[in-house]
Amino acid sequence: METSQDNGIFKNLPSNEKKERITYFPKMYYRMENGLLYIHTEITLGKYQDQLLHLEKKLETDVYCELVSKELHDSYVEYVLLYDTIANRITINEVRAENGKLRLMKNVWWEYEKLPHMLIVDRTGGGKTYFILTIIETLLRCDSMMHVLDSKNADLADISAVMPEVYYKKEDITACIDRFYNNMMERSETMKLMENYKTGKNYAYLGLPPHFLIFDEYVAFMEMLMTKENVAVLNKPYH
Repeated sequence: METSQDNGIFKNLPSNEKKERITYFPKMYYRMENGLLYIHTEITLGKYQDQLLHLEKKLETDVYCELVSKELHDSYVEYVLLYDTIANRITINEVRAENGKLRLMKNVWWEYEKLPHMLIVDRTGGGKTYFILTIIETLLRCDSMMHVLDSKNADLADISAVMPEVYYKKEDITACIDRFYNNMMERSETMKLMENYKTGKNYAYLGLPPHFLIFDEYVAFMEMLMTKENVAVLNKPYH
């Protein structure tokens, strides 16, 4: 942006009015494909770089889309946004898991083999429980090993009637976390002894099933614990 002095209509009279004009336009490119909007923003190490690196909130608000991913490349940032979210919704029957991915919308997948952690947040009554139940049902159909923890003994605890490894009592939850962690560590050791093991490859490469720990009301559970118990749970890295 550049500021210039305007003398007004009468050139011989002084004027305090200043005008601004744009002197720099950052290069931006976009394309729309499969329900997604891809925006590439050029990064040139100029004074506007910080703004260009954090456009996600402005893009979501101004374009009325939802950010799917943001990735920094050599000379540009790629923002991927989902547009027309209503048209991209799918029914529960259309949710499926295959090749290490779980389909959430027509063009949105949770790639749990690459990003094994998911955080689900919404207001009370927003549909979190039905969403989690849908995920559980879908993952069970692809031979996954499932452990479900519900510290408030609410809706998820009820599925103990139809599947094992569902817990709601503090002691049972803590014991399940310990078993899950120990099993993951043992499996990691077993994988390294397998003939076709390669560094950097995950369980799927070796033909092993995924293991999931579904934790509802995690914060409520942590509040139930004493300080030492709290630290013990937090110190376990879940893979």
